Amino acid sequence: MNHREEALGSAWTASAANLVGPRFWLTGIAFLAAYLALNVITVRYQFEALGITLWSPDDGLTVLLLIEGVEFFPFVLAGAVLADVLVSHVQHGFTVTVLAESALSLGYLGIAVALRDVLKFSPRRSDLADVLVMLAVVPAGAILNSLIYCGVLYLAGSLPADQFISALRHFWIGDAVGIIAVIAAATAVFSVSSKARWVWRKDDTLNWSVFIVSSCLVFAFIHGAPSAYAYHLFYLLFLPTIWIGMRAGYVGVAIALLATQAAFFMTASHIGFSADDFDQFQILMIVLSITGLILGATVTERERAHQKLREQQEELVRISAHATAGALGMLLAHELSQPLSTVATYAVAARRMLQSGAGPEPVIDALSKAEAEAQRTREVLERIRDLVSVGRLQPRPLSLVDAALKIRALCVEGANARGVDIAVESVHPIPLVEGDPIGIEQVLNNIVGNAVDAAAERRDARGRVLVRVIDRDGWAIVQVDDNGPGVAPEMAESLFQAYQTSKPRGMGLGLTLSRRIVQQHGGRIWWQPIAPEGTRFVVELNLNGPDGDAA
Repeated sequence: MNHREEALGSAWTASAANLVGPRFWLTGIAFLAAYLALNVITVRYQFEALGITLWSPDDGLTVLLLIEGVEFFPFVLAGAVLADVLVSHVQHGFTVTVLAESALSLGYLGIAVALRDVLKFSPRRSDLADVLVMLAVVPAGAILNSLIYCGVLYLAGSLPADQFISALRHFWIGDAVGIIAVIAAATAVFSVSSKARWVWRKDDTLNWSVFIVSSCLVFAFIHGAPSAYAYHLFYLLFLPTIWIGMRAGYVGVAIALLATQAAFFMTASHIGFSADDFDQFQILMIVLSITGLILGATVTERERAHQKLREQQEELVRISAHATAGALGMLLAHELSQPLSTVATYAVAARRMLQSGAGPEPVIDALSKAEAEAQRTREVLERIRDLVSVGRLQPRPLSLVDAALKIRALCVEGANARGVDIAVESVHPIPLVEGDPIGIEQVLNNIVGNAVDAAAERRDARGRVLVRVIDRDGWAIVQVDDNGPGVAPEMAESLFQAYQTSKPRGMGLGLTLSRRIVQQHGGRIWWQPIAPEGTRFVVELNLNGPDGDAA
C-alpha cells in the first residue's frame, strides 16, 4: 500500500469514527433545531410558496456547518427538506422538493469545499484576506445556487418562466445577505471565545451605546416615514455601522451587522413592507455588510500590526537586557578574576611562611600586598557600579507635568489594552524643577508601570492610574495612585530593597533604582495604601535642585 492509499485510509477511518461519535449527532441535532427555527422566523417574505426568502440566515448555518465537516451533509439535506415541508409548505410535490434541495445542498457543499479546501478560508480567522475571499465567493456561489434551485423548479414545472428572473433575484439576495452575516458573526464568536481572558473596556460601553442609540433612531425614522422615503433613510444605517467598525474592529461590526439585519427584518415585518420594497432594502443591506466587514477587518488588521510591533519592541528590550546582563557578567569575571587570584596567592604564601616558621617581615609584606589587591578589587567594583548606575547628574530646568505627560503617552496604549486608563492631573501651574530629565523620567516610568501592572489585576477591566503633580512649601510632589489590589503585606517592609518583586519576570530593581535617583536629587520617595483599595507612590523633589533648600 502506498502513502496516498494509507492517507486515504486514515481519512476514511477518522470520518467513520466521527459519524458514530456523540459530537457528530449533537451538532447535527442542534443544527436542525436552529435551521428550522430560523425558517419559522424568516418565512414571511417567501416567494410564491417556493421556499425562497429574502433573508436566509439558515443557509449561512448550512455553509458554516459544511465548512466544519462534509460529513454533516445528511443533516443539511434533511433540514432543507423538513423546512420546505413543515415550515414553508411549498407548492411542489415531495419528489421535486427532494430533488431541488439535494441539488441545492450539493451547491452549498461546493461553496464550503471551495472556501475551506481550495482557498484555505477559515471562519476562525478574521484576516483581511479571509474576509475578502468570503465576500467574493459567497455572492458568486449564491448566484450559482439560485440558478441550480430555480432551474430544477423550472424544469419540474413548479416555476413559471415569467417568474424565473424574480425568483432568481429573491434567492440570490436572501442567500448572499444571510450567509455573509452568519459566517461573519461566527468568526466574531470564535475570536472572542479563543481569548483566554476577554476584557470589557470602558470604551466598549461608549462604542456600543452610540451604535445602539443611533441605530434605534434610524429604525424609528424608517418606521414613521412613508415607504417612498424609508428607502433613503436606510442610508443613515451606514453611520453607526462605520462607527462600530472603526471602534470595535471586525468582531464588533460582524455582530452589529447581524443585529442590524435581524432588527430591520422585524421592523419591515411590523411596518408591512411588501416583498418588492424589502427586496430593495436587502440590496442595500448587502452593500452595507460588505462595507462594514471590509472596514472592520482593516481596522483589526491594523490593531494586530500595532500589537505585533509592541511585542517585537518588548522582545527587543528583553534581549537587550539579557545582553547587558551577560556583558556585565563577563566584565565582572574579567575585572575581578586577576585581583582575587592575586589576593589568594599572597594569602597562601603568607600561610606557608607562617607554617615554615619564617620571620614576620615577609608575612607582613605578603599580607600588605594581598590587602592592596583587595583594595583594588573594591575600586574595580565601584567603577563597575558607576558604569551601570545612573551616572553623574546633569540637572536643568524640568517640567514635571510635561515629564508625566510623556510617560503617559508611552504607557497609555499598552495600559488601555489591559483595561487600564491613565490620567495626568495638575491643580495649577507647577514651577520648573532642577533635575536630570533622564533620571526623573526613569523614576516616573518605573512607578507608573508598576501602577498599571497593579490596576490591570482587576477583573472588571476598570483599572485606573492617576498621576497628580502639585507643589507645596518649595517641593514639587508627584503622586501616582492606582486602584489595584495593593501591596502584599509580606513585601510592605522591603518594597524598596533590591530583588524584591511580585512579578513573575521582574528583577526587583526598579524601585531600588528609583529611590537612588530620587535621593541623588535630594528628594524622598515612599508609598502608602489607599482606602478602600489601591496604592499611592509619592515622589518629592526640591524645586531648587539637589543642592537647594526648600522653603
